[in-house]
Amino acid sequence: MTTHPTIETFCLHLELLDSDPPIWRRVCLQGDTSLEALHRVLAAAMGWSGQADYVIKGQGQGLQSGEDRTLSTLLTQPGDSLIYTYAPAQGWLHKVTLESIGPAEGSVPRCTAGEHQCPPEFCQGVWDYVDLLDRLSDGDDPDEVDALWQKVGYDFDPEYFDLAAANQRLQERSR
Repeated sequence: MTTHPTIETFCLHLELLDSDPPIWRRVCLQGDTSLEALHRVLAAAMGWSGQADYVIKGQGQGLQSGEDRTLSTLLTQPGDSLIYTYAPAQGWLHKVTLESIGPAEGSVPRCTAGEHQCPPEFCQGVWDYVDLLDRLSDGDDPDEVDALWQKVGYDFDPEYFDLAAANQRLQERSR
């Protein structure tokens, strides 16, 4: 009789480092997720396009795309963490912490919680994003402010996190 290994669900806390207020997501996915698929899930959960380069550092070493490693080989117990850098030239650093491991339940990947909108990808890191937010609220040059709103979209709200949209991105990118 052949037994099949049980695929466990890993729930991760993903936080954009140096963001204030914190920009974070809680994501659940299968423990056997590859590094490439992990990148797609993390990018989608945050709101990134997923088109930029990335680096995953775990266990004190940089891990290369295509390495035959899975999430369960990088994070083995709650509290373990890794660093995910999206668009390294821009410095979007994220800390990914394993919160729990449990039996497979529900559809995965899925985002279960989060706070604050992801910065626009054209920003050159957290500090440029802070500058953008300051400039959007500056009334000294209405033409510049309007041009910035056109660039980010008039519906952009840095305080708002859309859980349904995050899960829709996850479903589209995991097909």
